[in-house]
Amino acid sequence: MYKAHTCSKFILFLVLTSFSVVTFAQTYVVGIEPSFPPWASVSEGEFKGIAPDAVRAIAEQQGFDVEFKSMSFPSLIPALEAGKIDILATGLTVSKKRAEVIDFTIPWWHINLVSLVKKDSGLNAITALCCGSDVGAQSGSTNNDWLTDNLVDNGIDINIRTYPDDTTGVQDLQIGRIDAYFIDSDTASLFIQKNSDSLRIAGVINPHPVSVYALGVKKGNDELLEILNKGEVELYESGEWADIIHEYLPGVAVGDVPGVLPPGISSYEEPIPGYSD
Repeated sequence: MYKAHTCSKFILFLVLTSFSVVTFAQTYVVGIEPSFPPWASVSEGEFKGIAPDAVRAIAEQQGFDVEFKSMSFPSLIPALEAGKIDILATGLTVSKKRAEVIDFTIPWWHINLVSLVKKDSGLNAITALCCGSDVGAQSGSTNNDWLTDNLVDNGIDINIRTYPDDTTGVQDLQIGRIDAYFIDSDTASLFIQKNSDSLRIAGVINPHPVSVYALGVKKGNDELLEILNKGEVELYESGEWADIIHEYLPGVAVGDVPGVLPPGISSYEEPIPGYSD
């Protein structure tokens, strides 16, 4: 009787001890705009592209889980500010304006800006962005800001038309509703691959300061920023970052991570969480 009672207590101790050490991985909600290939897209209900693949890889490496949430691009930063999402993952360009309300991870990609036009158009690098041209850009994008700040505000005669996503804007370009579409270089290249008979690049702009992509987190969330910064560096150093890039952009040169740190970004001030601390 005594032995049975002692055995039962021992078994209960083991059960309670086992439950006490069980831990559950943190789940972060990742906001994504899935109409921005090669960085983010959706196919048969599955999110694909450089950004979601990289975030999944970082999550596995750093020991957390992710849940993706599809959103329009203009709604992503407000959702991050409001705590509806934890991570913003798409082709997110770093800017001083955005850095006032969200924090950026270290840059992981550099891009140029291009003017996409119809192949039979007579427009060139200059005329595509002047002289009364109707120029499309994604709503809420830094491309739209660039057109306004550098052209419209300096008296250049263009009419900016904004679109919820690049696909819709390029479709309007193809049917002649706009003269040019102002877009990131990688995405433009994919549109041309699929529409080589109807689209071409009229001109390329390399902005100053440099235009770089990063992930975004809520302002002041240094704990998550540290995890993601470590994850980006480890992903790059392991070679997995290059593998992900080349799955969507075969043969492209892969730059260092972190890339160039644009000035005036609060989350790039030393010590950078997870990178320089």
